[in-house]
Amino acid sequence: MASAASGNVRTEVDDKLLKENTNINGPTCNEQDQECSAEEGLITEDTVFKREEDVNINNDGGSLWNKLKKDQLFRKKYMMTMAYIASFVTLGWVEGQFGPTFPDLRLIAHATLEEGSLFFTMGTVGYLLGSLLTGFLFDKRVLDRNLLMFIATAGYGVIVAIIPWCGLYEVMVIIHIVKGAFGGGLDTCGNAGMVVTWGNEGDAYFNALHFAFAVGGILSPLATAPYVMSLDNDNHVMNRTTFNSNSINSTGIIENLYNVSNLSTSTQSAEVQTSLIYIPYTITTGVCFLTSLPFIVFCCISLQKRLEKEKTEDEENDRKSHRRLRIVGFINMVVYIAVYVAVENSFAGFLTTFVTSQLHWSNADGSYITSAYWSSFAVGRFLGIFLVRWFSPAKMIFTYNCALLLSLLGFLLTSQYDVIYGVWIFSVLAGLSMSVIFPTVFMWTEQKFLKVTGKIASLFLVAASVGFMINPPIVSVLMETFTPMWFSYLLFGETAVLFVLYFSGLFISRKIASKQPGMADQELTIKENID
Repeated sequence: MASAASGNVRTEVDDKLLKENTNINGPTCNEQDQECSAEEGLITEDTVFKREEDVNINNDGGSLWNKLKKDQLFRKKYMMTMAYIASFVTLGWVEGQFGPTFPDLRLIAHATLEEGSLFFTMGTVGYLLGSLLTGFLFDKRVLDRNLLMFIATAGYGVIVAIIPWCGLYEVMVIIHIVKGAFGGGLDTCGNAGMVVTWGNEGDAYFNALHFAFAVGGILSPLATAPYVMSLDNDNHVMNRTTFNSNSINSTGIIENLYNVSNLSTSTQSAEVQTSLIYIPYTITTGVCFLTSLPFIVFCCISLQKRLEKEKTEDEENDRKSHRRLRIVGFINMVVYIAVYVAVENSFAGFLTTFVTSQLHWSNADGSYITSAYWSSFAVGRFLGIFLVRWFSPAKMIFTYNCALLLSLLGFLLTSQYDVIYGVWIFSVLAGLSMSVIFPTVFMWTEQKFLKVTGKIASLFLVAASVGFMINPPIVSVLMETFTPMWFSYLLFGETAVLFVLYFSGLFISRKIASKQPGMADQELTIKENID
């Protein structure tokens, strides 16, 4: 009995081991007919698991570190983004350096205040030309886009190195045209390149790009300050501080042209000094060269071509649908950008003049409040990097438009009744309200109207330049002819115009979206009938 029992147990164990061995090693000889299906089952299961893992990596739920480790495409995009951000720190750095060194440049070129103001005008003209030319080259791909970015950044550095040695006034004017052209090219190529890299997914990175510009504009005057001329006259010192705080705007265009009147015309003590600005300008050249190197590397490995998304036929048809309506929407946003930049630059450029003439503050106080404005502007751009993750561009523009309108209304009322703390508070709020509008308009245009190409980006920058050039003369004439309060009246009225343009753009975008479902249903019905 015991022997039989042990034999039965041994037989059961052997059968169990055989079954496990069969599951481990695959189908037996008697199961050859099922071999193919078993292998297919295993392959399908592995494939599904891998696809699920890839989906998890690409979703926002994955951490940035996991995406960088496991997603090769994301890693390449991230590398490109960091290079663009570094280049915009350089752009802000160069533009921010111009204001504090303006007295030195006048000394070097033996220029009067009126003659020196031409540096600003010619820089803006060059900016326009550079934007248009780069936009054309970017879209036509006459040159590799990374090579174009390298030329713009490195060329910027070369021109900056030459500026301190231009002793002739005419040469100094010409060199500022060329400098503006490289700056406009860098600005256009950077904006368009970022949109090409990320498409509709790049809201946060696009805001980071413009925050980097603000960072460069803040750091540059600090690095330049030890080398600018030391003037004994207190007015000179105060007004040089005014240049430090009013040196940049969101598009890289200098707005100090209308603050130069704050400089003292007494330059006797300055003319006997030797300028040392070739030192910070040489440092800036080094920064330009360093930030240009990644682009020549990317050009050699053709990284940009690998990153550019090929549009499907359906996406291309979607872009072509309602073409006229999309173009009208784009034109609306171009006008919006022009008016917005006019408000932004005029507020920052005339703030010191307004508080000294209307509220009788000192130049130092005017410089401090302008510095507070730019600080809040930079903080707002930093916050915008995170806010765009939760809010659509349309909602962002509407919210910040409301905040800007209320801020300028509060600024108008507190200025009218000379409420000092109110002027400070609403100036800071105005900086926060203006901070993210410019980059968000780019993203809204990309999502709702037209793909942001080099030409589109250049047209936006041209519109910004036009707004910059037209509005300040109007403000100055109104302030001198009537009362300085027209500074507040005009900017508040122009902000109301921004609201009208926003709602017209919103109407057009909804008009386009309302016709899309019908087209999609029609295409679906046709495909079903064909099948």
